[in-house]
Amino acid sequence: MNTVNILPKKKANKLIAQLDDRIYYYLNDDYNSYLELKILFGSNIQIRSLSGMFDSTLQEIKNPFIELIANLNNKYNSFSWWGCEIASMNSESTPLLKNITYLFCAKKILALVPENVGFIVDGYALSEIISKLSVKMGFQVRNYQKAAGIYKILERRFVFGIHILRFLLEAAERRKAAFKCIDSLPSKKCHTSKRVILRSWFTENTLSDIGVYKDRNFGPLSDWLTARSYEIWVLPMLFNLSSSFETVFTFMQQQKQKFIIPEHYLKISDYIGLVYSHFKSHRIKINNAQIEGIDLSSLFNEVLEKNMFSLPLTLNLCNSMLKRLKENNYEIDGFYYPFENNMPEKQFILSCKKYYRNSKIIAFQHTTFFPNQLAYHLGSGEAEFHPLPDKIVCSGPIYVGLLERSGFPKKILKSGPNLRFGAVHELDRIARIKLNNSKKSLMLPLTFSYNLAYELILKIQKCIEDSDDYQVYIRNHPLLNKIKLKSFLENIGLTNYYFADDGIIQEWLPSMNAMILTGGSITTLEAVVMGVPVIRIVPDNTISYDCFAGSEYPLYPVNSAEGIKKQLQIVESLLDDDRDTFSKIAKKVLPNYFSKPTDINLKHFL
Repeated sequence: MNTVNILPKKKANKLIAQLDDRIYYYLNDDYNSYLELKILFGSNIQIRSLSGMFDSTLQEIKNPFIELIANLNNKYNSFSWWGCEIASMNSESTPLLKNITYLFCAKKILALVPENVGFIVDGYALSEIISKLSVKMGFQVRNYQKAAGIYKILERRFVFGIHILRFLLEAAERRKAAFKCIDSLPSKKCHTSKRVILRSWFTENTLSDIGVYKDRNFGPLSDWLTARSYEIWVLPMLFNLSSSFETVFTFMQQQKQKFIIPEHYLKISDYIGLVYSHFKSHRIKINNAQIEGIDLSSLFNEVLEKNMFSLPLTLNLCNSMLKRLKENNYEIDGFYYPFENNMPEKQFILSCKKYYRNSKIIAFQHTTFFPNQLAYHLGSGEAEFHPLPDKIVCSGPIYVGLLERSGFPKKILKSGPNLRFGAVHELDRIARIKLNNSKKSLMLPLTFSYNLAYELILKIQKCIEDSDDYQVYIRNHPLLNKIKLKSFLENIGLTNYYFADDGIIQEWLPSMNAMILTGGSITTLEAVVMGVPVIRIVPDNTISYDCFAGSEYPLYPVNSAEGIKKQLQIVESLLDDDRDTFSKIAKKVLPNYFSKPTDINLKHFL
């Protein structure tokens, strides 16, 4: 009888050295650890990624997964439930979808391998389900991934306590800064026809060098509404800040734009209530959650347990604020928010509808659409009970169709303006950075993930290692450490590169022969509408976020270095036939994905 060995990722290097297996499949998205194992064991033992199998398997289970979550949402439909990450179906906020995909990849592998095989996993629930599946398929199993012992459970409880304490201390700091640095707002409207709250992300970059607030999600909308006698209050969602709350609130106080800060209106009991609501939503025990007859309940419950108090609770303080505003007779005619259909939006919508029943709720689809980001999908019949706004204003006509096919009601979808990415409408005014080399230039824009950065860079290195024709330009992400990246580049031997971090990316793109990226960014579309060839990489072991998937673009997504090489050859062939090939594509894509703001499409916000 053949044997399946299941190894925990943290101990894989020691265990592999002790076992006789020659093939191990890596079921995790930690690409750096994967590379370390491959280097450590060389050609003696095969450490395999899932390569194209991950994405193809994800496509097979995507619809069953959507329907499963829709059924759970219907079953547990409550204010508390909508405050947990599972309910929003966000593909990235938990490892749930990845782990289920790993499981079904393992099932495929077990159906094909004629010999002993090993799996490297991270998490007890995944290891147990693979164990049961392996036994059912006739394998002998040795599972080295142990369940959490009493000390680990106590450690987790201690971490939960730390998260709660941190939240309460931060809340106290926010309250102190709010009352000290920024004024509260009046309940009655003054000389305006309507008052609306515009909920928008506020990051470190929002603190402008020139001291003037520019909304990162809604762009010129506030000024447009103000000119029509609207009073605009911005409800800031603070995220990725390094400045102190006093600095942030002082900046807000100095602006013409009015900001509404929850701390001015909340009671101490509201903070305790928020903690309890979050605790309640993560104490639900899910049973009989199945896909293809495989019970996945333990994966769901593991996520609920581990994610307790892991996300910033401060994003949900606005829900109690709405209750207090209503108690104090605050007049509010509408609520606007950036639509991503994520967890913080659900309870916000429910609170708006509960306390301000006659006020409009308008969502703005401010970014792009990723087919594999399942937060953008609803299951059959789910629109009847899922917390949804009264209207979703899309930033281009294509998104109306995409969201309708994803389950959103057609009657709430409106083709509106592109407010966030104004540069695409002013491409002729953007300066061009001139490059001092005669080689073919390749732009690599990195996302927030080190794992995706490493995978992209390594595949590029393999693609061009036998050629001296290319120069690589790396556009780093603000959350990635450049020193760490340079160390990786040195380790793999890639030397012909520069960091293209100065200025804006639109200044670099016209000089590029191609842009190559792993997705997860609207930069894909920005490059396409500038006529720059875009090569999209499907990651080996994690979800591909391709915002151009399903289009008739002549360059299709690829997974390997060889695939990238073929795509570069296709680019040259297309341009040899017609130098304007990609410029012609750009003219078609631009109005479909980025509608220029006009009085007509802006009226969807009224």
